[in-house]
Amino acid sequence: MGWLDTVASKGAQKLLIEDLKRGKTDEQKKVIDFFLLEQGCISGCVSGCLGRKQISLMEYNQMVANRLNGLNLRERAIEKIGLDESEIEEIPPIVMNGFCFLDDDAYIKIEDDTAVASRFAVSWIFFSATQIYTYTYKFDMTSDDVWETTRDFFYQDITSFTTEQKIVERIDKHLVGCIRKGIEAQKHNYRVDTIQIVVPNDSYRFAMRNSGNLEQSIQAAKSMLRERKFVK
Repeated sequence: MGWLDTVASKGAQKLLIEDLKRGKTDEQKKVIDFFLLEQGCISGCVSGCLGRKQISLMEYNQMVANRLNGLNLRERAIEKIGLDESEIEEIPPIVMNGFCFLDDDAYIKIEDDTAVASRFAVSWIFFSATQIYTYTYKFDMTSDDVWETTRDFFYQDITSFTTEQKIVERIDKHLVGCIRKGIEAQKHNYRVDTIQIVVPNDSYRFAMRNSGNLEQSIQAAKSMLRERKFVK
């Protein structure tokens, strides 16, 4: 692809992005620009990248945090699963949160070896004497879309409770400057941690941010599962 072809391609990309932003809120438009426009990629060649300054990675993370504030997801989770809190006190619940890298239609961006996605989710796992209950709240930063999902599993039915760490390779290509004719490729690897509960004909899978406390909670859950799986 020649330089002019690349510029034309960028112009078509700009039109596509503008179309995606129709009917969106100001914040959603900023997020779409953040994920789809390349910083400084072609600023002097195609309308100054729409003439707007893109938000930073830090500002995007703050937008996500602001969205989470006030949701009271623990109370919402307990209400959705329809149990009294005293019924789910066998071990402390596991709470997980993370960007939804597993969603094929989510946008992903990597800066300074930090990966973020356009979708974010929080999940709670509660433990009763006989069952595991899960609640997940997922939202999209580029739209008003929200997903709420509840599941419950009997200990006897669970065939596996696993965690997985995966390194994902991503190669991004973009135009270098406006006069030099070239496309630069940059490799960024990012880590995806997941937890999965599998039962016959169903499964629960969630991408999460890993931490020491979370690992301790997961080990406690696995220990309880071993104890309860064969209790009649």
